[in-house]
Amino acid sequence: MNILIIEDEPLTVLGLKQKIGAINPVTVVDSASSVEKAYELASRNTYELIILDVDIKGKAGTGTVERMKALYPGTAMLIITDLEEGIYGLPYMKAGADGFLWKLASSAQFDEAIRAMMVIGKYASTALQHQIIQESQVNRSLRYVNPLMSISERERQVMNHLIAGKSTGEIAAILNINKTTVGTHKMRILKKMQVNSLIKLIEKVTMLS
Repeated sequence: MNILIIEDEPLTVLGLKQKIGAINPVTVVDSASSVEKAYELASRNTYELIILDVDIKGKAGTGTVERMKALYPGTAMLIITDLEEGIYGLPYMKAGADGFLWKLASSAQFDEAIRAMMVIGKYASTALQHQIIQESQVNRSLRYVNPLMSISERERQVMNHLIAGKSTGEIAAILNINKTTVGTHKMRILKKMQVNSLIKLIEKVTMLS
């Protein structure tokens, strides 16, 4: 297994190498003191795991993580940082990191994180796992909100007439509004329902009603 450590603190690099060696003595470990040097090494070697200290000189934000994952999609990435996990853990994981470890974590947590990254390529503390689950549940709930709930009473009237096959002129006459207003309502309805045609609107309303 080949691992790249991106870290500008020699003692941290030494500590990580010792922990990695204790888990798998035959692992090849390279280190880079800057992101630029890391790209240079990664262009010549294939790594199964990258350990990145985002507090490295010059800083490495979520954009760096996104770029690295785009360049090396098959490489697992563990973030280590002084930044608080509760605030920064989720954003870095959403950017593409496969693991996040607070530098002030216990030695046992370091061992657990590195072992997990080497074996399965994933790691998150219990607290971060809960955050990820909560985020997923919120996103799932938002995805399943019925778009019909966002339709106003007037839009619903227009929509019902559209579904019934009435023309713009007929709807304008029935509701005593001008055709331009009917057209505006129609565009809003299609946008809210996330469809681009009357046929798709009918299908979606039928499915959700």
